[in-house]
Amino acid sequence: MKFTFRKSMLGTMGVLGVSALALAACGDRDDASDEVVAEDVEIVADDALSDVDEEPVEDEGLATPEPMPAPAPTETSSFEERQAAEREKMADDAEAAKKAAADIKAELENMNSGN
Repeated sequence: MKFTFRKSMLGTMGVLGVSALALAACGDRDDASDEVVAEDVEIVADDALSDVDEEPVEDEGLATPEPMPAPAPTETSSFEERQAAEREKMADDAEAAKKAAADIKAELENMNSGN
């Protein structure tokens, strides 16, 4: 077993070594950073800002952050009260949906009668 493990380990190391050499041979030295010097970048930046006469000004609104809002009060209602409030909200939502559906139906009828 050890012999097989060593043999497969040597084969794996050989493949990795050949792969590394192949990748190194494919690399090329042409790099855009070789052509850029600091003076080139600074000249372009200076030219872009040459017509700016104003000095930077501190923004007063960003100097002090707004205070955090107060935490919401904890609920002191019972389960039944919360359920009743939820039922009422659902009934209101259903009523609003019925009204919207009626408005849409009336609009469609109006559009169809116009054609």
